[in-house]
Amino acid sequence: MPSSTTFAHYLMGHAPFRRMSFFYAYAGMWLHLLIGTGLLALSGARDGLSIFAALVVGSFCLGLILYGLLTATHRLLLNIGAYAASIARAFSTDPVVITCFIAGLIAALVSSYSILVAEYGRYQREVRHRPAPLPTSLPLLLGAAIILLCACGLLVS
Repeated sequence: MPSSTTFAHYLMGHAPFRRMSFFYAYAGMWLHLLIGTGLLALSGARDGLSIFAALVVGSFCLGLILYGLLTATHRLLLNIGAYAASIARAFSTDPVVITCFIAGLIAALVSSYSILVAEYGRYQREVRHRPAPLPTSLPLLLGAAIILLCACGLLVS
């Protein structure tokens, strides 16, 4: 009995050279995070945990930017601002910078949701050969995360 390809396997490892845009964006995100973490470890920064959090968000935003460039999805280039906010957050603890960082994180979450919906539809067409919507739990969890991040941003400012 042949094993079926799961959505996670489809995203991460299934035919990376047929889906080069996702593969390069994913690899670019991890490369940015690994190099940045190495530089952070060598720098000996006192506030390493908050800088690492900003680095993770920045790497995620860079992956979204790469995906947007490779697929010519220009709405994903909005994440350039989110990337800039995460880099600014790594160097500053000003409340305005933190609020911009949270707004950038919300933009990155919404962008990643749009990519996830598109990739899931593509997965359903290519692998399952039948269209199906995303599970309802995903938009609900994302909405809850965005509401919590908005509340956190309002409390900071």
